[in-house]
Amino acid sequence: MLHWNFYHPTELEKRIEALYRSIGIESPEDLQEDLIASRLGIKLRYEDAPSLAFEKGRFRCIVIDNSLTAAEQRKQFFHELGHLIRGHSGDQSKFPDLFRGLLEEQAEHFAKYALMPYYMIEKLPMPEYERDVPYLLASEFRVTVELARERWDQIKRRIARGIWEQACIERERSRYRKASPANWCDQAKEMFRLAIDRKLQKGQGVIIR
Repeated sequence: MLHWNFYHPTELEKRIEALYRSIGIESPEDLQEDLIASRLGIKLRYEDAPSLAFEKGRFRCIVIDNSLTAAEQRKQFFHELGHLIRGHSGDQSKFPDLFRGLLEEQAEHFAKYALMPYYMIEKLPMPEYERDVPYLLASEFRVTVELARERWDQIKRRIARGIWEQACIERERSRYRKASPANWCDQAKEMFRLAIDRKLQKGQGVIIR
């Protein structure tokens, strides 16, 4: 059983979900490049040229290399969409290598989330065996099995981290409850009272924090 309540989406994932819902993208069937581009007011073209995203004023355009496979074209679209949504404007060929690499990494993260949004994945009927999940995601979201497996591994790590964080919180709460005088046994309360009485008899102040 997948404990989705322990999955904490990143701010980027939340932003993608909000963007999609604002244009009526609710299911894997809605994740169509031409549909998304149309609803976001982006001109989409397929040409015999390297994929790129272009923005000037209110005009936005994505060009996809038509020599790529269908799966590669699909990934390229969401990658270039990430550049537009994240405001990576300007001619990147003129940027320093490190900065350009950062922008590409950000666009790759965007593409992975945008291709397989968590709010859609959590609604899917999961197969009996976990090894089949990447194949389900690949089929539903029309991505490669390799990319689907990366996303699935990412989801499992996030859930495991959420479970670990909750266990830490519960452990700290348990320690606090045991330390609270209200939860002491009668014998412990009596010993504490006697210790206070002795200090008062000796004229010593008692500070209880």
